[in-house]
Amino acid sequence: MLEKVICIDNIGVIKSGVPHPLTLEKVTLVYADNARGKSTLAALLNACASANVPELTKRKTVGAQNDQKVLFRFKAPTGDFNAQFDGKVWAGQKPSLYVFNQDFVERNVYASSNVTPDQRASLLELALGDAAVVAQAEFSKQSELQRTKAGEVREAEGALTGYRGDLAVDTFITLPEAPNTDSEIQALDKQIADAQGIAATLAKPDFKKLTALTFDLEQFKAIVSRQFEQVQDDAEVLVKKHLDAHLGAATERWVATGLHHKPEPDCPFCGQKTEGLALIQAYKTYFNQAYKDHLTNIESLKGLVTQSISAIPISSWAGIQVFNEGIVGNWNGDIEFTLPTIDIVTAEKVIQEAQQSLVKIAEDKKAFPLEAIKDSLVAEIESNLTSAIAMVTAFNAEIDAINEKIDVYKKTLVATDVQVLTTKRTTLKLQKTRHDPKVKALVEAVTTARSEYKNAEKAKNDAKTNLNGLMTNLLATFQVAINDWLGRFGAPFHIEKLTTSYAGGDPRGHYVINVRGAKVNVGPGAAGELSFHTALSEGDKRTLAFAFFLARLFADQNRAHATVVLDDVFTSLDHHRRHNTAEAAVKMVQECGQVIILGHDAHFLRDLRKRVKRKSAGETLELCLQRDADNYSLLTKFDLDEFCASDYYKNYVLTEKFLAGDVPQEKLLDVAKALRPLVEGHMHKSFPKRFKDGQTVGQMLDVVKNATSPNPLRALQPLYADLCDFNDFAASFHHDTSGGHPRVDINDTELRQYAQAALNFIQSRKLR
Repeated sequence: MLEKVICIDNIGVIKSGVPHPLTLEKVTLVYADNARGKSTLAALLNACASANVPELTKRKTVGAQNDQKVLFRFKAPTGDFNAQFDGKVWAGQKPSLYVFNQDFVERNVYASSNVTPDQRASLLELALGDAAVVAQAEFSKQSELQRTKAGEVREAEGALTGYRGDLAVDTFITLPEAPNTDSEIQALDKQIADAQGIAATLAKPDFKKLTALTFDLEQFKAIVSRQFEQVQDDAEVLVKKHLDAHLGAATERWVATGLHHKPEPDCPFCGQKTEGLALIQAYKTYFNQAYKDHLTNIESLKGLVTQSISAIPISSWAGIQVFNEGIVGNWNGDIEFTLPTIDIVTAEKVIQEAQQSLVKIAEDKKAFPLEAIKDSLVAEIESNLTSAIAMVTAFNAEIDAINEKIDVYKKTLVATDVQVLTTKRTTLKLQKTRHDPKVKALVEAVTTARSEYKNAEKAKNDAKTNLNGLMTNLLATFQVAINDWLGRFGAPFHIEKLTTSYAGGDPRGHYVINVRGAKVNVGPGAAGELSFHTALSEGDKRTLAFAFFLARLFADQNRAHATVVLDDVFTSLDHHRRHNTAEAAVKMVQECGQVIILGHDAHFLRDLRKRVKRKSAGETLELCLQRDADNYSLLTKFDLDEFCASDYYKNYVLTEKFLAGDVPQEKLLDVAKALRPLVEGHMHKSFPKRFKDGQTVGQMLDVVKNATSPNPLRALQPLYADLCDFNDFAASFHHDTSGGHPRVDINDTELRQYAQAALNFIQSRKLR
């Protein structure tokens, strides 16, 4: 237990908080207003339990120049010891302390509206307690070792990266040792070089053939050889006779053209009427649509010449010859051949002359559209063109013959897969590398790291199995204990399925809250409609946290030597839960080494002290964190009875002490001022509801004077005169009845008379 608080310097609002060392009792009640240092003191004791330095350094008093300092004296079965903090480190043993404060709630249960994974991990540690500390520590140790060994495996395998090429680590490690790798690699290099030469030969291109010449004069011949005979006989006779008399074919074209202009009734040359003339009608019949089509075809003859006979293919012949000449060296020595040539100039000349001759025929046909051109003229041109085609055909035939020789030669070559040979060579190189002494050492490091990892993994799994076995039993017991306390507090909920989850690696607590039949999942998984935040009120959450604390505390087999610290444990609790919380605190006093309770409700602390005394559970000490002159806090002794007493009680005690001679002269005025409210209070208590709130003694005496039967105030009527005399004296010391300034002069004898009268009235309903 915490035997003495010797020093607390520069911890939050407690700057120099212990003017004199304080010896604590089994039950120590510490009263403090808000912001006077209750939470700071609870956090200090919690930090002492775990030798937590950051918790205190972050609480250093603002503006303090000196170092922080804490000195506690503890009693323990193994011997007394000091726990002290010098602003940098804790020294001394770690005491057995259980602290319930906001930090406990936020660390183990919830923070704000959420239950975090870290809180569930802390809750699991809380639930398991000391019984599974060794097993959990072993699991954590083996888990960390496994992670370390996994890193060593990755590091050892990574060291092989520059040696194993594209092979997987396992494949590289299992490569057998090859005794003659150098000679085999040398032989493969020659095979690869030969194979690459063959591949290059097989990839060499063949010789190219010339683009063939094609000439199609059939449509041209059909047009120029056509005679136009599709006109009526009489019209033809008449028109031909007339045309023969007037320049023949030339006139014929002129007339055909003139008909397109739709001649007027009068001839534009001679002015004669043309209507009804047989010759004009013969013209219209003779020059019908068929004739028009015939002339259109004749107009297209020149275009047909360009379209049917083109020198365009010849434009590629020079490039083909250059290409063929360029690859001659690829095949010299491999096959016998003579590269053919072609007279491009002659071929172009033949085509040009054919074009010119055909254009001349087209012009003749246009001049005489009704006359057929002789077939022999076009046939002669075709014969000339055939000689050019023959030149190309002969050239291409020779190229085909050469390419055939090339194909036969390629077939004599045996194609070898260079990739296969290269892969084999790479494998031989890796085999040689794998069994190099330096790499052997790296492989052995991988094998060793993997073996150690497997051993660590097995040890971790064994530790996990052992821990799971312990946790199953402990968590079931812990769940029953929690629900028992929740039942005592009348909580409308209980917890179910308190178990563990290894999501994230380390074990964490997981449970379900059953709130009036609805389920709230606290742990991994879907949240559902209800959440921890919305399902429980603030009082419910605080009750759940306290139930966790109590279940852990009373599961500790060594709690008889533990000090329990409760910081404002009654906050957010209703009357029923406050009552049961007080009973739980008494149970702690009965079963634990020491209980320190901090609170801002002095009446509750006093009630708790009374409960402890009724059950003779242990000695109590009352302390207070009070403000000093610099607005810091001091930890000093305190009187709960005096602080909690009513004004009536305080006035009675002061009067009684005065009559006993225990009030100094300078306090006589305080006694005089206490007499009127003392009697006034007694009359309110003795005759409830007979006087209105706020009535003075004088007003109350008027009510007494006018009371009639069966009003019990009639019992005071015999004392009416004495009460008026008493009131005249006592009221003179108060503003509201003096009519001016209150009386301040007083002597002991006069005061004693009326003080005794006040007590006589209270004790025996007499004033004299």
